[in-house]
Amino acid sequence: MRWYLEPHRDDDPTAGDDDGTAPGLTGLPAALLQRHGARVLDPAQAVAISGQRTPRPTVYRARTLLIPDDLLSNPILNQALARVGLRLVRPTQVRFQRLAGSQPAGEAGRLADQLRQLPMPAVLVPVPGEHDKPERPVVVDAWTALQAIRAAAGGSGGSSPQASTTGGSGGSSPQVTADDPAARGTTQGLDEADVRRISLEHLLVGSAITGSPASDGGGVSGSPASDGGGITGPGATDSYMVGGEDARLPVELCLDAPAREPADAATARWGRNPVIAVLDTGLRAHPWLGVRRQGGGYDVDPGASVMIDQAMQDAVYAHSKALADAGDQPRKLIKDPWDRPVTADPLVGELDTHTGHGTFIAGIVRQAAPDANVLAVRIMHSDGIVYEGDLTCALAEIASRVVAALAGDMSQMVDVVSLSLGYFIETTADEAYSTGLKNLIDILLGLGVTVTAAAGNYSTSRRFYPAAFASAAPSTPGAAPLISVGALNPNGSKALFSDGGSWVTAWAQGAAVVSAFPADVNGSRDPAVSLPGHPDNEPPPAAPFPHRREALDPDDFSSGFAIWSGTSFSAPLMAAVVAGELLTGAAADAALMLNLAGQDAAIGRVGQAVKNLESLGWQD
Repeated sequence: MRWYLEPHRDDDPTAGDDDGTAPGLTGLPAALLQRHGARVLDPAQAVAISGQRTPRPTVYRARTLLIPDDLLSNPILNQALARVGLRLVRPTQVRFQRLAGSQPAGEAGRLADQLRQLPMPAVLVPVPGEHDKPERPVVVDAWTALQAIRAAAGGSGGSSPQASTTGGSGGSSPQVTADDPAARGTTQGLDEADVRRISLEHLLVGSAITGSPASDGGGVSGSPASDGGGITGPGATDSYMVGGEDARLPVELCLDAPAREPADAATARWGRNPVIAVLDTGLRAHPWLGVRRQGGGYDVDPGASVMIDQAMQDAVYAHSKALADAGDQPRKLIKDPWDRPVTADPLVGELDTHTGHGTFIAGIVRQAAPDANVLAVRIMHSDGIVYEGDLTCALAEIASRVVAALAGDMSQMVDVVSLSLGYFIETTADEAYSTGLKNLIDILLGLGVTVTAAAGNYSTSRRFYPAAFASAAPSTPGAAPLISVGALNPNGSKALFSDGGSWVTAWAQGAAVVSAFPADVNGSRDPAVSLPGHPDNEPPPAAPFPHRREALDPDDFSSGFAIWSGTSFSAPLMAAVVAGELLTGAAADAALMLNLAGQDAAIGRVGQAVKNLESLGWQD
């Protein structure tokens, strides 16, 4: 287990990152965008208003905006949107399940108030026609809608909205000027401070190398790896690929699962096992993790190193379904914590790019901190896509769960959150820091929950969020840290694919990592050579070995293990390092026992753990 922390530096979190940096993710395959109702913001075609800097590329969902409840009820927004033929629909949903239906007091009440102020998705739909005014066909585009709202508030530069917004990232939209009759009166009651709380719902991408051409402007995504990123030479990026096709390769591991303390011994020694929440693709069958097939799904054995929270999954599903019902189509819904489907195209049978991602991460935790438990929360589709709204919903549910734990039910506690995903924001960093995602992460940090986030695989110093939020000081003094993690090669050098910059605060192994992979996954590829075995070499009777001679089957993972690369795997390794230090502290000092409730106790033990890691600095 190799890792090290960066020395503290005074980084300006409001500084832009649009000078001298590769663009990172500039596109996704058209089929992937259509599947998830998303668009790529093309700076050359994006609609604009006066005083606004040219945006950088990003990927966003076309029919939603992230808006706090208090602004969503303001009719001014729909007046502004009417200028471009759109309006907002509030989804009917129960938000934050653990706090719903009550008026909690104390810390739970304060959290409930904070969560109500967070931006959540609202749906954009065309304005219907009236009896004397026929409906106007429009392109539903969240970027155009956001620009219309900004124009109504005076523009990003504080000037009146005089610039037209013809054209767009995905089609044309009605012209908008200050003389538009529909715009009159919209500037009252809506200012720039309000507008800065409204943002696109970004499409986040899992930070594993896949070998599929997920981008034509990002890091390692096949050959050539990039036509606009930081890597242009042949061969070097292919070193992380297997046979030039995939970054995953089935391997055999001749080791038993790392031993865990019995439950009674763990309780006596540490108070409880630390919990790492992994928000990812969910789980599939694997003996190391205690996950097995059960009927048409899966089940987790009692005492396993992984666990699920079905109530949390139900909350994410209800949130997303309410948006789909309100008109956000297509929006793919996640119903359960199990990693499926194996392939999005059963007629071809190629494994999805991120199938097995969550299981692989859980296996890393089992190796690096075997006495830690993984709370697996599925928010990532098996093609590696995450909706920002689903992520914020899941993080809010975790925050609610932690508040309940700190109030006394420590069986619900989460100590670390590991995020192997991210996006590039379109605006300058000062606008990025007003996003609800950062506010939500700050809430978790203030509750004593450490967050580790992957730095991304695009070979750029352009800030990759949420990892790049690590360059800002937490809003609560003494809070747990957000650790952004880049990837190391097996020899300790920085991996060529890894992002880097002043906002990356730690480095850990992330290239050619061996870990658990779903043992029930076998794709459609066949061995390059397959022929009958020699008649003198029959396998033993009733033994489950095929009587054939074959080359390696590149997507048969029945061995249960694989080799894979990406900052996706550096982040959970660093999460396991933090969890291991929590155990070390609890074993040495009764005041740091993990069963002690209360916010002060949570912040105290993680603070001591981080202090110990900083004094150590590195591990080889």
